[in-house]
Amino acid sequence: MEKIVFAFIHLGLPLLLLTDFFLRKPKSTIGLITRTILYTAILFFLYLWGQWSLVGSYYFRYLLLLLILCIVGSAFVRFKSGNLGKPRSIFKKISIGVTAALAILLIMMVFNALQGRFYAEQAIELTFPLKGGTYYVSSAGSHKLINNHIRDFPTAQHYAIDINKLGPYGGASKKLMSSRNTDHHIFADTVYCPCDGVILDTKSTVKDNEGSSMNVSAEDGTGNYVELKCDGAYIFIPHFKQYSIFVSKDSYVKQGSPLGLVGISGFSQEPHLHFQAAVYDKDSVMVGIPIKFKGKTLSRNDLYCN
Repeated sequence: MEKIVFAFIHLGLPLLLLTDFFLRKPKSTIGLITRTILYTAILFFLYLWGQWSLVGSYYFRYLLLLLILCIVGSAFVRFKSGNLGKPRSIFKKISIGVTAALAILLIMMVFNALQGRFYAEQAIELTFPLKGGTYYVSSAGSHKLINNHIRDFPTAQHYAIDINKLGPYGGASKKLMSSRNTDHHIFADTVYCPCDGVILDTKSTVKDNEGSSMNVSAEDGTGNYVELKCDGAYIFIPHFKQYSIFVSKDSYVKQGSPLGLVGISGFSQEPHLHFQAAVYDKDSVMVGIPIKFKGKTLSRNDLYCN
């Protein structure tokens, strides 16, 4: 059911909005304007927020920009026709008021999603931990709308990045919304050390989940992991494939050294790379810090080719 709802939001909702806009003719200028703004804001929010590689192809998101152009262009033609009047019934006025309120709400969400692409805090420079493909950022940023780790997790994870690998057609897996681990392009990819540092801890005995099943204890919630320290920051990478860790505790590692293989252990519903950096603040609380690769920070829906 969750997958059906997810697919409808990404694919069904845009088509529903487009169909409604063209079939339901506006009877007033203000009604046309408010509905155009609302539908445009919804589509642009989906463009920023949606996880398109999971519903077929990352590149589907660009179709939303085409839908926005169709809606705005149609609205302009209708407006120029001059056949629109003013809302007369109380029902129409209430409907327009509700539409306007929803439009304001969606505009605020779009603003927050755009604002979340920027970071106020100083970022740490690291090397990208994956090689040999086009990688898609499914969750990252400085706002909870585009970074799930800010909403639900401890402060050390607040600027964490979730990464998937795209196939030749922009999908995260070989089959649409597949639950087989080996169908995901990133599964078993080698993870490379992002900096020179010391391995603080590792774990490699947690079994990989099958699909979205997460039958693991809280103790094994992070799954198999590598924790290392470099440049005063603590780098934590969980959800490795079972028995795939190549390094050991207290060993010194060089940037670019293999650490292990991408898996789906712990609280993870799909194969992906979770990557975070943190430092201790003045109150000895571990807090997340932004990460940049080649001088650039990443946020949801960014691509990185390496």
